[in-house]
Amino acid sequence: MTSLSATAKSYRAKKEAVAKLRRQGEKKLKEVLSQKRRSHSGLVSIERKKEDITRNRDHAAQTLNQYLAQKDSIERLKIAAEERLRQEQNARDEAKQQSEYGGPEEKAVAIQRLKMIEDKIAELHAEIKQREGAEIRIHSQIENLQKVKGKLDGQLKNQIHAKPGLLEQLKSSQKAEASLRPRVQSLVKREAQTAKVLQSAVKKLAMLEAARKKAARKKAARRAMLRAKLRRAKLKAKLRRAMLKAKRRRSAGKKTRSRTMKRLKRRIGRKIKSRVRKAKRKIKRKIVKRKIKRRVAKRKARRSAKAKRR
Repeated sequence: MTSLSATAKSYRAKKEAVAKLRRQGEKKLKEVLSQKRRSHSGLVSIERKKEDITRNRDHAAQTLNQYLAQKDSIERLKIAAEERLRQEQNARDEAKQQSEYGGPEEKAVAIQRLKMIEDKIAELHAEIKQREGAEIRIHSQIENLQKVKGKLDGQLKNQIHAKPGLLEQLKSSQKAEASLRPRVQSLVKREAQTAKVLQSAVKKLAMLEAARKKAARKKAARRAMLRAKLRRAKLKAKLRRAMLKAKRRRSAGKKTRSRTMKRLKRRIGRKIKSRVRKAKRKIKRKIVKRKIKRRVAKRKARRSAKAKRR
């Protein structure tokens, strides 16, 4: 029984050690799985952001190309208008010379031509001014779009630079999970096996303890019965001695002797019966007390086993 209790104690210690290792492994596995989820969600978020940034950058680049094309077109139209303006100014100078140095008819034609040239020059000035205003507006829009495109390029580079780190974290967490998960499963199996062996050892211990208590109760009952038999034998011997004394008293009459003997027998019989009843009651009380103690011990053992399982 001592070796069995030592075995149960050692298995209890093993179970506690394995449970501690299992809890530590589960804690590490939870941390690794959390890191894996964070890395995966970070990669998904990076891909989504990259798609959004690429889409916005392409749209900004397309709009920028359109504005650059409009700027080139406006510059060409402005250069053409300036060229026509120089031509009209040269024609105005010639018309002024003709109006100053020509004949009357030439002067009249030159004056009409000068009016037409002045109107044309005014139109060209207005056109050039309009082109310059449009060019200024487009130039500011191009600058804004270039800033937006540069900002989007920077964000895209940041996302691209952040991706390798998250990939490395994801790979390391996957490797850690692959090594930790089988270990935790093995520890869970070991804990279950140790608990099973411990439960069987505790059960055997309980059975041995119950058998020992039962044997002790039987031994105590036998001792009580022996004591009762001894008392009965003593009383019988006393009765015999009394009967011998009564026989010796021949001087008294037969009736007196018979009455005395009957009284003595009845008295001794009552004493024997009362003592036997007392001994039986005492044995019954002891048996009941032991049963109550055994039930209380069993309840305590069950509660402690349930608490350890939890």
